[in-house]
Amino acid sequence: SSGINAEYGGAEQLLLDTHSLKTVLLQLPSLGSAVARKPAPSFTKTVSQGMVRAEMILKLVMAPSESQIAFVESYINLLADKDIGDFQKVLEMKGFKRTEQIEMVELFKKTANISDSERAGNVVEQDSSRIRKLEKLIKKGF
Repeated sequence: SSGINAEYGGAEQLLLDTHSLKTVLLQLPSLGSAVARKPAPSFTKTVSQGMVRAEMILKLVMAPSESQIAFVESYINLLADKDIGDFQKVLEMKGFKRTEQIEMVELFKKTANISDSERAGNVVEQDSSRIRKLEKLIKKGF
C-alpha cells in the first residue's frame, strides 16, 4: 500500500500541520499590525470551512478500511462531495490499488446516485468562489 496512509504517522502529522495552518490563517488579518484585531466573521467562516474539509479528508485517509462500501459511505457522509475526481484523489492518498479504485468509483457512483452524464462541476465552482471571496477579504485587510 502506498500513499500517505502507508505510514500512519505521515497522515497524522499532516492533520497536526493542518490544525497549525488553520491557526496561522486565522491570525493573518492582524499579522504585522500593532493592534490585534479580530478577523471578519466571513473570513473566519471561509477559513474554517476549508480547513475542516482538509481535516475530514485526512481523517478518512487515516481510518482503517473495513470494507469498500463503508469507506464510500464515510466519504459521502463526511464530505458531502459528489465529485468523482476528488474521490479518486482521496483513494490515491489512501493507497488503494488501481483495480480497487475502479471498483470503488463504480460503487461511489451508485451510492452517491451519480449518472454518467452528471458531473459535479458545481462543487468546483463553489470552491473557487470561496477562494475568490477569501482573496478579496485578504486584500481588503491590508
